[in-house]
Amino acid sequence: MTTLVPSTVTIRPLAGFIGAEVHGLQVDALTDDDVRTIREALYHYSVLFFPEQGLDPATHRAFAQQFGEIVYPHEHLANLGDQGYREISVIGTDNGSAYQANRWHCDVAWRAAPSRFSVLHMQVLPEVGGDTMWSNQYAALDALSAPVREALYGLTATHRIAPMPDVPEAAHPLVIRHPDTGREALFVNDLFTARINELSDEESSALLGLLKWVSIRPEFTVRRKWQVGDIAIWDNHFVQHNAIYDYGDEPRRIHRIEVAPEAPVPAR
Repeated sequence: MTTLVPSTVTIRPLAGFIGAEVHGLQVDALTDDDVRTIREALYHYSVLFFPEQGLDPATHRAFAQQFGEIVYPHEHLANLGDQGYREISVIGTDNGSAYQANRWHCDVAWRAAPSRFSVLHMQVLPEVGGDTMWSNQYAALDALSAPVREALYGLTATHRIAPMPDVPEAAHPLVIRHPDTGREALFVNDLFTARINELSDEESSALLGLLKWVSIRPEFTVRRKWQVGDIAIWDNHFVQHNAIYDYGDEPRRIHRIEVAPEAPVPAR
């Protein structure tokens, strides 16, 4: 199905629960109406892709700053500071960070105020492979039976990077609410969620196993076969992603900007 919106913009859904491709926009020259259209589409599809946007980091920054305060990346990530773009982190094989993203995660969930939006800009691709997957966390919550879902309200989990003791950790609700739409979603991920704080170690391990499994069920996902110059944005509190490492020693490099630091809103 193809959805037409005002002007020449076309939004094409890519999967049953998540993801759409946007055509007819250059992301460094958006009107206020364009930004509203993108926000509405983002809240509906959770992750949006903009093909053929070129490689200029100024284009990346111009797009990202339309969606809130830009967050500077943690010092453990390489960035484009030497080119005047300290806010753009470089995730690539040349610095080893590309391999660390090969697990399901929500960006910087270990912060007290994780970025609401993440914006990627593909720079270098292997000849084959290097796709990224995203998973819808509204659908994950809805898939749980009512008794299990009800038991999650009021529980929190600790999110941390291991083994990096110098990086802060944060506690977030297991179920969160979208501040604009009111929709509820699961907030758990494989890479950063360490334990459920109100439960014993054994209970926490068992429940997290279930939640991490349901959060990445295949039918809730979309998979992107990148093209150089693509830009993607997603609603980071409500989407997990996984950068698939299946390309051996071939180079892969992508730029990321984090936008709008906010504490996840408890569902209740």
